[in-house]
Amino acid sequence: MAIFAEILVLDDMEDIQDLFLQKFRHQINEGIYRFSFAKCLEEALNLLKQKSFDIFVSDINVAGMDGISFIAQLRKEYKLMRSIVISAYGDINTLRAVMRGGAHDFVIKPIDFKDFSDTLDKTAGVVENLKKAEATNKRLSAISDELDVSAKLQRSILPANMLKKGSIEIWADSISAAEVGGDFYDFFWLSENKLGVVMADVSGKNVSAAMFALIAKTLIKSFAKIYPSPAECFKNVNKILYGENVTSMFVTAIYGIVDTEVNTITYTNAGHLPIAVIRNGRNPIFLTCDSGVALGILEEVEFVNNVHSFSPGEMIFLYTDGVPEAANKSGEEFDNERFYEVLKENSNMSPNLLTKALIDSIKNFTKGAPQSDDITTLCLKYRLRIASNAA
Repeated sequence: MAIFAEILVLDDMEDIQDLFLQKFRHQINEGIYRFSFAKCLEEALNLLKQKSFDIFVSDINVAGMDGISFIAQLRKEYKLMRSIVISAYGDINTLRAVMRGGAHDFVIKPIDFKDFSDTLDKTAGVVENLKKAEATNKRLSAISDELDVSAKLQRSILPANMLKKGSIEIWADSISAAEVGGDFYDFFWLSENKLGVVMADVSGKNVSAAMFALIAKTLIKSFAKIYPSPAECFKNVNKILYGENVTSMFVTAIYGIVDTEVNTITYTNAGHLPIAVIRNGRNPIFLTCDSGVALGILEEVEFVNNVHSFSPGEMIFLYTDGVPEAANKSGEEFDNERFYEVLKENSNMSPNLLTKALIDSIKNFTKGAPQSDDITTLCLKYRLRIASNAA
């Protein structure tokens, strides 16, 4: 397929313009080539300022004493343009110099127009590939910028990694498998003695998933302040996500309210993994609950509240499936058994150190295999105060 090219010819021969227009009349008529002509270096410079050219054809003798440095300068200033040098037969040293300086190709006078036509075609192909490469780089750069902005936005909506207040200590973290992910966590005070905690995983791992996560997180936090029941909160969040869900995405999530007055967590589950309870000196357990459908799939879904009463020093651990499903290079998964053992072996640790131990264990298991899913965790330690009897 012929490639269109804008060509600037610098040559002081009287009939050069007529000759080029005659020899390339078919390409000109078919819109393959378009020529502009200059008889001196000053004219060529003026034309270069006025429009963009793909190929610069120059008689090196017409370019003058500075012709070699001029060709080199063009290569720097017009990175996509390529130069073809015309020189009288026998001027081989000059040709070598301009080729080293940045010329793309050369032809010898008297010009063999069949050979010159092939040279133009090949050079036009090179320029076309350069343009495609630049366009691709721009698209990749735009995508990279978009991902960077999305990643910064995603990080900005997450609360800090830690919280220490009264009887509650939290450590949370999220490690994305790609530039942006679909996991998110959240924790926020609803009153002086009630703390909301959220763990969620949006289907997909692209920019759309990140934006859907932003919407879901905003809705959960907003509705949590309206509906005192986690089940009612999720019911209403689900209606909004379903009604606005043109991308057919969904989010699995757990939302719980820790009440420091009655030492409980009331929670509901929308298709998410169960909460782990870590007890110092005892085996961890996973809280059973009636798990509803993931948010955004069905319009009318009823969710159920579940209650767990804290024992002294207990920790609860919320996580996404990137934890048990982390795989090594053989495709073997970290699985729930290894996860369980890490929780058991580190039950006396702080939330921060327990989370670090888990992440280190996953990294040691996967041994550098590419991370296939986001890994998001939230560990909450509850220091239950036991009232002493008066003497």
